[in-house]
Amino acid sequence: MKKMVNKIWACWLLLLGFISNSSFGQEYKDVAWNEPRSKDSAYYVMREKASIPPFGLKKIQGLVEQRLKSLPDGALVDYNAGISRVDFDKLSFEEKFTYTMVYPEIYSQACAERMFVFDPQNKIFGQLLFVYNGVFWSERQLHFMKKNKKRIIDLIIDQAIQNHTLGLNYKTALIEIDAWESIPFLISFYQKNLKDKDILTTLLQLLKKSDLVGFEKSKIYNKLYGENTHSDSWVNFSSANEEYIVESAQALYKKHQNQ
Repeated sequence: MKKMVNKIWACWLLLLGFISNSSFGQEYKDVAWNEPRSKDSAYYVMREKASIPPFGLKKIQGLVEQRLKSLPDGALVDYNAGISRVDFDKLSFEEKFTYTMVYPEIYSQACAERMFVFDPQNKIFGQLLFVYNGVFWSERQLHFMKKNKKRIIDLIIDQAIQNHTLGLNYKTALIEIDAWESIPFLISFYQKNLKDKDILTTLLQLLKKSDLVGFEKSKIYNKLYGENTHSDSWVNFSSANEEYIVESAQALYKKHQNQ
């Protein structure tokens, strides 16, 4: 049990941004299965960093620690490591939000390899890094977020503004609940945080979920989501690509507003 629990802790801590790599590979290609260069590593750390809500955080950490101690032995794939239904139901709305944001309940052995890309800070990726941490939200957690979509969006926006950062978990949550309503905030927040190009990725994912006319026929869509693409596909950052993404997202928002 100890080995598996330690691995779950490692995946969870990686999601929270508490683990970063300090050794780097010696060969650098545009795409390589090795550690990023030191000058690129900080950007990967930023891409992985999660936002930690304050609501009942110590209480949540205690429940999670107690649950992890009770996990059975063995290497388990797609294992639900969530707290009990009774404990979950006792949490307030804000505490459930904290729990969901800091502790995705589904553990998978996928917490392992991934592709590192040279010079990531000058690229726009088609997908976020959430799934690489080997943990993901359970149906219970996804249902909670989707059922309370507006309140979840409002909390994420409020916390992002307060803390001047939009963590990987917050971005992923907005995508999961198809939060087109957050598009004006995302654009405004990006304009104040231009280094965080994963905000553009978040907008792209919202566009991908939509049926906006022309998006699937665009060059960006083909390069990121067309044939022969993968979870690490990217396009180079340029003012033209940035403008296209922002303007397309604005068009999507206006379309929903007029429906």
